[in-house]
Amino acid sequence: MRQEKSVTVTQIHLEQSRAEEQVMAQSALIGERAVAWTRLTMVLLIGLATALVSRLTGAPLVDDPVRMAMVGSYLSFSLFTLFITHRVKQGTPRRAMWIPLSFIFIDAGFFVGQTWIAQRLGEPSRPEIVVATYSLLVCFSVARVRTLHAITSTVVSIGSIAGIAWLQGWADPVWTTFVCSCVLALGMLITFTNRRTRAMFVDVRRRENLSRFLPPQLVEKVLKGGGANLVPVQREVTVLFSDIRSFTSMSESMPPKAVLEFLDGYFGHMGQIVRGHEGMLNKFLGDGLLAVWGVPDHQEDHAERALKAAVDMRRKMVEINADRAKLGIAAFKIGIGVHTGVVAAGMLGGADQREYTVIGDAVNLASRIEGLTKVVGTDILASESAWKQGGGRFEGERVGEEHVKGRDAGVVVYAVRGSATA
Repeated sequence: MRQEKSVTVTQIHLEQSRAEEQVMAQSALIGERAVAWTRLTMVLLIGLATALVSRLTGAPLVDDPVRMAMVGSYLSFSLFTLFITHRVKQGTPRRAMWIPLSFIFIDAGFFVGQTWIAQRLGEPSRPEIVVATYSLLVCFSVARVRTLHAITSTVVSIGSIAGIAWLQGWADPVWTTFVCSCVLALGMLITFTNRRTRAMFVDVRRRENLSRFLPPQLVEKVLKGGGANLVPVQREVTVLFSDIRSFTSMSESMPPKAVLEFLDGYFGHMGQIVRGHEGMLNKFLGDGLLAVWGVPDHQEDHAERALKAAVDMRRKMVEINADRAKLGIAAFKIGIGVHTGVVAAGMLGGADQREYTVIGDAVNLASRIEGLTKVVGTDILASESAWKQGGGRFEGERVGEEHVKGRDAGVVVYAVRGSATA
């Protein structure tokens, strides 16, 4: 059992990691497009500035064909990176790794080549230009999400600066140490920022996914547990099923937009009540709502919490109807069925659309009990098991034994009037 549980947790972690890697890969592709535009803009601005200076001073733009070829090659490379990053529509972890890595080495190679050509022409590059150029190469890593890219660009830049300083004869130990330390500090800061940004993104994404069906308190526990809370379990829980009475006929007289707006507001209120009582809002089924207490986090008082939520849902319905009456809109009614029983709970669905859900006879019976509310003429019915576990603090009475579809034996149900005044 422990081994099976461990495998399941590992599966959850792997699926989460794959989904996160895919999203981060797409983000890396978008970041590389930003780098491509920045690179091209930089080349064009340098060309524009050079042309302006040439016009003002009367000096020739580029008097050396080799240097002209070098500038033209880098412009071509800038256009190529822009083409590649826009041609690739879907980022993958493999592309997110190797495309930026290739561009880092090509960028550095062009800068070194330019410096070497300048040296051969008897025009050594100015130290501040070299430092600014390679600092820009490190800054490109801001748009790249992988730590490897920031580290690689930092190491390549420090090595290139030190090599060029030695090649051109201004490799003063103090100057070189100071400059390389500054570039290293820049790289470390960018690496730290990228790691923090990635961690924050992953955390926000996980919280957002879990918050769709879990209350905030449980989200924190699931995150701290690393997914262990989401492994499949068989456990006694309390299931609540609610439904809007005669919703089909009610919606027929309303335009589709009004129906959606009504359901959105209604489910928003009811979902808030469920989460407020630390229940799991499992799913919406048309105009129906399915909520569960006792999973994924174990709760001793799951039945009591579910019954409190049912009473609060009734109270909220009265408030909504009061507001509708002021606008001259007809009131509506709901039915709620509450049952305590054993279910299987866990993650279901493919890798692209997994959800935590519950299955079992207890879920079906909660729905059947909700259907009995129309028969016995009340809005909240609880099964005997739910009433015995959580009904001590509520007013209500035994309705009797009722028969439901799909079960030979009758089901004893209790009408829930409200919370006990004592």
